[in-house]
Order: sequence, then structure tokens, then C-alpha cells
Amino acid sequence: MAFDHSPNAKLLALENKLKQDLHPVEPNQRFIQKLRTRLEDSPILMRQQRVAATLLTVAGGLLIGLAVFLIGRGFLRQTGQT
Repeated sequence: MAFDHSPNAKLLALENKLKQDLHPVEPNQRFIQKLRTRLEDSPILMRQQRVAATLLTVAGGLLIGLAVFLIGRGFLRQTGQT
């Protein structure tokens, strides 16, 4: 007994049958665009972006300060030994 239909074909047939029976709703593109704009420009998102930029700036400053400290400490050790 050989199977004529692969699992993908069965799934596609089921999907087509459901599409015919349920008549899926097509979303209003204007509504979707308006919602996307409102979500992307929300005050909470803007505040999170400002906080993230501030934290990255502080972290970068700390890393640069640490590098300067370690390099300076190495120079002081070398001058103290000679």
C-alpha cells in the first residue's frame, strides 16, 4: 500500500478547506499602519530608548576610564622600577 499524498499535501488541502469554510478576515491596511505608528512612537518606547542610550554611554565611559587607569598604573609601575 503506497501513500499518494504526502503530509504537506494533506496540510495544504486542510488549509484550503478551512480557508473556504471560514472566510478569513482581511485586515485593514490603514488600521495596521496607524497601529504600527502609534506603537513605534509611543512615549514608553521613546523613554526606553533614551535610558538605553544613557546606559550605553555610561558603560562606555566606565570602560574607557578602566582602560586609562590600567594603562596609567602600568606606566607608574615601570617608572617606579627603573
